[in-house]
Amino acid sequence: MLKMQKNTLRHVGWLIGIVMVLGLLMVVPLSGVATAADDKSAAKDQQATTSSAVGTPQAHSADAAIQVGTIVQLAGDKGSDKVKPATSKELGSMYGVVIDERKLSITITSADQKNALFVAATGTYPVLVSSQNGMVNVGDYVTMSSVDGIGMLAEPEQKIVFGRAVSGFDGKNNVIGNVSLKTTNGKDADKAAIGMISVVIDIRKNPNEKSTKADLPSFLQRLGEAIAEKPVGPLRIYLSIGITGISIIAAIVILYGGVHSSLISIGRNPLSRKSIFRGLFEIILTSFIILIIGLFAVYLLLKL
Repeated sequence: MLKMQKNTLRHVGWLIGIVMVLGLLMVVPLSGVATAADDKSAAKDQQATTSSAVGTPQAHSADAAIQVGTIVQLAGDKGSDKVKPATSKELGSMYGVVIDERKLSITITSADQKNALFVAATGTYPVLVSSQNGMVNVGDYVTMSSVDGIGMLAEPEQKIVFGRAVSGFDGKNNVIGNVSLKTTNGKDADKAAIGMISVVIDIRKNPNEKSTKADLPSFLQRLGEAIAEKPVGPLRIYLSIGITGISIIAAIVILYGGVHSSLISIGRNPLSRKSIFRGLFEIILTSFIILIIGLFAVYLLLKL
């Protein structure tokens, strides 16, 4: 009887090992295909972004004349070449800055373009800024101010920046105008000076943005971002940990119960080993499927 139980345990061990290997062989190629597809999609998006942003400034139209140095965003329907002054309420829509077409070696415009102007989406160009957030020093990040089309010093509260200052503006020298700022109630507040500085256009997430996330172990944050390939909130990470733990526990409980009952059944009725092993295989497969479903649910929770 002891020898038979040892053989049975050995067979069960081999069976579990085979099922785990087959499962890994199924999961790894799928994850590889998903990663390859994501990489390919990301490469296409990057290529499209690069091709549209890099190069000579493009001709656009506007409903009204827009001053050189004004930060603009796309307006109108999709595919339209119309632009308008960017607003602080739509930081993610910042597109580029209006430049002086006289400084371009070649300018090509269409007769259909109303108030034709040229917009640069990359490179270093003069940009209108205000002293709303204080003086802008060389190396500071610039974002939209409360005045449409005019930038200012980016504070950690602003999520997106337009670029980085190459020259500075203290609000006292090289002032080209002043503007009255409005409060949230629409009343006049302090006045801000307006000047023009050179800015390297680099529309991106503010590197100095203050994190509003709850405290989370760094290794968990890195693991979640590595799986999702994007920033992930702590709620999703904690939910993922919970789902993973429940899946593992459920799989272990089902597997242990199946193996334990199978060994008892074989000990009581050795002649039914074949049917018992068949049932044991189904139990192992079920526990493994539960584990895979749980891990896949975690992947979707972090990815989507």
